[in-house]
Amino acid sequence: MKVRIVVPILLTLLLFVAWTQAGQTPAAKPAAQAPAVQTPPAQAPAAEPPAFDPSVPFYIHAVHAKKLELDCSACHVPAKEGSVELKRPGHAECLTCHQEGFDNINQKICAQCHSSFPPTSKDDLVQFPRYQKERALLFEFSHARHVDQKARINPATGFRADCTFCHKFQPSGEFATFPKHPECASCHSQGGTKPTLTAASTTADCRGCHQPEEIENPGFTGQRRFIAAHVVSGKYVNLKFNHQSHFRTKAATKLDCTTCHYAVPQSVSLGDLTLPKMIDCVGCHDSSKVIAQQFRMSNCQSCHQDQVSGLAPASHTRNVKPAFHTPSFRQHHETESSEPGAKCFVCHQNVSPSAQGNSQCVSCHQVMQPDSHTARWKDDIHGKFAAIDRESCATCHTADYCSRCHNEVPRSHLPLQLFKAGTHMRLAMLNERACFTCHTFQNTCAECHTRNLRR
Repeated sequence: MKVRIVVPILLTLLLFVAWTQAGQTPAAKPAAQAPAVQTPPAQAPAAEPPAFDPSVPFYIHAVHAKKLELDCSACHVPAKEGSVELKRPGHAECLTCHQEGFDNINQKICAQCHSSFPPTSKDDLVQFPRYQKERALLFEFSHARHVDQKARINPATGFRADCTFCHKFQPSGEFATFPKHPECASCHSQGGTKPTLTAASTTADCRGCHQPEEIENPGFTGQRRFIAAHVVSGKYVNLKFNHQSHFRTKAATKLDCTTCHYAVPQSVSLGDLTLPKMIDCVGCHDSSKVIAQQFRMSNCQSCHQDQVSGLAPASHTRNVKPAFHTPSFRQHHETESSEPGAKCFVCHQNVSPSAQGNSQCVSCHQVMQPDSHTARWKDDIHGKFAAIDRESCATCHTADYCSRCHNEVPRSHLPLQLFKAGTHMRLAMLNERACFTCHTFQNTCAECHTRNLRR
């Protein structure tokens, strides 16, 4: 009986389970997994080149000549065939490497020649050479090696031929120009003259004079070569000057190039080169007898473009003794007066300007006695100094000066008969050497004395 009851219950449970599962979707078998593919990481968008900043300097020669090692002739080409004068690099030279920069108008490229962007015309071109009269285009130049040692005069101009050959005056006569390649090539195109300057010059020849990396970037090398701004530009700031007006009085005042530029023939570098200073102008312009009123030192506007007033500085007159002219300076001035470019001639009218300072001494000391030449000098103490340093005597005195004087009887020998009779003994005992300046034992002493006298 129990079996009959259990069986229907079990069948009922089986049917219920089957019915509940019939409404559910059987789980899908897992599909075979495809091999894993590594997805590349997402790349950041390409960074755009930084915008061009005109205030940040771009050293064009450091990139082209040093980094890329381009030859100078790649950019600098002759103005015409066979010429040593170079023209400004144009689009044709730049397009060889920068075609894309011209197609897309690259501001960085345009800014190397044009002052505005986008370029409008050739009117916005910067000057060429880029730093002309702003920075030195060459750093080493020796005038001493280039000037004519004979200082020959050009008959056509009346000036030194070596000066006017390189420096041509502007039509206004205001300033003289700096020499360019045509002037230099007159000598440097000849064989054996280094550096060579011809239409076929190489980069090595160019670098014989120019260091373009240092021109555009003064900090390019550890060696800082400072050249005065007025040497680079050829004029002082706020001062006006005209060579032509000085040439009108050339004959009367005996002016030549080296009258004012007297230090140039001795200059061995642009670093020691300078223009005439104000004290050089004083020699002529402080004299009321030579210069007209409007050109005297008292008229500031004759030279100064800016407004100046008040008393003139001591450097503008020769009537004020320099502070270093102390009593000691009168006896110990040989160092200062012998220095190149000494200004003795400004106040001492008998001294001529000279770059060799020691050549100024003679003209002064021939007319002015030294302090040592006191009243006792001639009769007493000059012999001792002459014995010690005859070269100093020869600065002013010739060889026969001594004989002309010593042929006369010295005042110490008067009266002569008494002096010969015995009074000469004391002087001879004190300074026997002075006696033998004129006398010898044979021609004078032997008249009375013999060499075998007892001592």
